[in-house]
Amino acid sequence: MSGGNHMRCTLAIALVALGLVALGLGGTMPASASNADGTPTEIGIATANIAWETPAEIDAVFADIHAAGFRHVRVGLKDPIDRSFAAMQRAKEAGLSVLVTFPLIDGAVAAKDAAPRARTGRFFAAYGLSQIDLDRFRARFDALLGFTARARIPLIGIELGNELNWSGYNGDLPMAATGQVIDSAEDWAPDTRRRFADGLDRYRAAMEIARGAIGSRPIKLISAGLADINADFISGSGATYVAPALTYAAFGERRIFDLSDAVGIHVYEPLRQANHHADRQAMIEAQLGPCGMSAFATRPCWITEFGSALPHRLCAADDAQRIHLLRPLLDRLAQSASAVPLAFYYDWNADKGFALERCGRPTGLVKALSDHNQIPAAP
Repeated sequence: MSGGNHMRCTLAIALVALGLVALGLGGTMPASASNADGTPTEIGIATANIAWETPAEIDAVFADIHAAGFRHVRVGLKDPIDRSFAAMQRAKEAGLSVLVTFPLIDGAVAAKDAAPRARTGRFFAAYGLSQIDLDRFRARFDALLGFTARARIPLIGIELGNELNWSGYNGDLPMAATGQVIDSAEDWAPDTRRRFADGLDRYRAAMEIARGAIGSRPIKLISAGLADINADFISGSGATYVAPALTYAAFGERRIFDLSDAVGIHVYEPLRQANHHADRQAMIEAQLGPCGMSAFATRPCWITEFGSALPHRLCAADDAQRIHLLRPLLDRLAQSASAVPLAFYYDWNADKGFALERCGRPTGLVKALSDHNQIPAAP
């Protein structure tokens, strides 16, 4: 969600099931039995756009996050890059470790003569992955590693890209009068399929560069968390959306999982009130079942975004509604650290729907998430 387009709706369980078939995951379930280890996933906080805030605001947010009992934040690498570096320094000073999300479609790593897909409606201008200039990518990646080494930033991971499976964050996927959900091989327009494939080929090349640059440093390389959006929103927005299962299958064909240390996951659709508790549990299992399994080349998952929204003006001091919606996921994460070591809630206070601070004070959900980090391991 970093950068804009803060919209989430409900994906049908049938689509998730179809995705599992497409990925060849039928034999990985039930995930709860295979992935449970009795140790809780640790929860951090995603602060994707914090580099654009004032220094005083950044310090206040990081101080509040640390005081609430969280140790990790997710920060987007934004231009001007010095402001992003300053935000990472402030996170360090607040006692927080950092996951950096490295954008690929904002022009910073695109070929200099490339033109982005034009801004339209609620969507900002975006370059496609196929337009990445690998030399520019290498220079920016080296700049990030160089700064974090010099400043001794506690950098725990770099997430390469964000939600590259839909038009919001991938200019290779076209906009149209009506949107399109691509969840089977029959849904592709030939030109869209070719350009998306070319973009993933370039993405793999960027992953190879990142893998080599990290070398033996204790920094995890995370594949991009994929968008988790429903068909109704896509149809109304005019965007193109490639179902995560198809994107993961394409990752597998290119051995992208082999280059990463963990698989980025976004979890939104199972957490909406429209779903019954059992439905949410089934959808969560469908999304997290592959983590640590052969379908993901035995790589664990990092949930780089999860969350549930409220009406913007609702203060909801106890936040019972969202705690109820999140309970199936938190219960799943209470015993999943080997398969899902980290999960980042989106976000602290910048997004008025998802914010953990409402009407100037933390909600009850802050305590629920912080308490989750204190769950002792099973004897």
